[in-house]
Amino acid sequence: MTAIANRAALPRQIPAMRNPQYLRLLGGATMSALGDQFWYVALAYAAVRAASPAAAGVVLSVSSIPRLLLVLFGGVIVDRFDARKLMIGSDALRAVVCLAAAALVTRLPGLGLLAVVAVVFGIVDALFLPASVALRPRLLEPHQYSGGAVLWTLSGRLALTVGAPLGGLVAASAGLGAALMVDAVSFVVSVASLVGLRSRAEAGTSTATDAAAAAAAKSAARKEPFGRSFVAGLRYITHHPVLGPYVLWLALTNIGMVGPLNVGAALLATRRGWGAPGMGLLLTGFGVGAAVGAVVMGKVRIPGGLGTWLVVAGVIQGMAGAAMGLAPGLAYAVAATGAVGVLSSAMGVPATVVMQTECDDAFRGRVGSVTTLISLGIVPLTMGLMGVAAGLVGVSTAFVLSGSVEALALVCLVSRSFRTVRAPQ
Repeated sequence: MTAIANRAALPRQIPAMRNPQYLRLLGGATMSALGDQFWYVALAYAAVRAASPAAAGVVLSVSSIPRLLLVLFGGVIVDRFDARKLMIGSDALRAVVCLAAAALVTRLPGLGLLAVVAVVFGIVDALFLPASVALRPRLLEPHQYSGGAVLWTLSGRLALTVGAPLGGLVAASAGLGAALMVDAVSFVVSVASLVGLRSRAEAGTSTATDAAAAAAAKSAARKEPFGRSFVAGLRYITHHPVLGPYVLWLALTNIGMVGPLNVGAALLATRRGWGAPGMGLLLTGFGVGAAVGAVVMGKVRIPGGLGTWLVVAGVIQGMAGAAMGLAPGLAYAVAATGAVGVLSSAMGVPATVVMQTECDDAFRGRVGSVTTLISLGIVPLTMGLMGVAAGLVGVSTAFVLSGSVEALALVCLVSRSFRTVRAPQ
């Protein structure tokens, strides 16, 4: 009888999908991500039309370089100021730039205007990305971290699936000016979603002590010299018993699988004679698998041993990646790619929970900037390595070698703190 009464007295845990503030953030971030995907595809199409595929690659690189150079330092700014306002400012600036570019595109045709817009987008992304990482756990209760990560993963897949083809369609049928106008609208909608957003501290759902501590931390961070604050963030990560091994695991996982999923899929489809349709099926298999994995992770609870889960899942994903390159036919390769997608979500959701649970609020921006840099900055490196490896030892062997890199993360299990980290209840 007493046990029943105690259970009745426990506060009801509301899932993340019923957290209105988080859903506002999710809606705004999804629209912003749609705008990003829409823009990059429209930009590539316009650059090819204006000059050549090589020129398109240069323009896209111009967009990514400032983002990669600045994102590591963007986290210091995020930890000093309001993350929500930084996201709003980023989207508002991109909306203005899109509208201005749409008005000028017919008067100033060519790559110059595209390059300027690409640079602006790259700079503001360096703040938006770590700001979104820092803001998410401030809107959620700890028991909502897992559900929030599932929703975020699904929204990212939606943005990629819808934004990219839609951007190409509008750019091809109505021109770059129309694509820029649609892009501007997506950022305006994102701003409207973010304006009324309130963190748990602002909404009064966190304790007064926590709210005061957060305000004091930001005030202290603004007084600290920028360089010292940046170094303090790196020191915090390297000395943290969980986040240090976590960052190493993240780097090895990305090195092992980003290359095969980008350049590797194209090389495999070309060498096996599957052509563009085959490459499309491989990427579709990954997308479907990732979506299925996210839904499954919404039903699975991993209360303890999250670090062990991440490393083991990474090793299995490496095996699935190797199977892609060794597959005797397209159907087998698509199945292996789907398994890679499932495992990416099986790792992505608990990985988010680990970072949100273990990171002190005062360092969320700086930790988010490091993890963002690893996720984004490794892409061109792994693509280049995959191409070189395929040329030296063959495509199949390159897939096997890439998959083997993920097994190196077994070294992270040396850390008991990382190995046994638990999800909040």
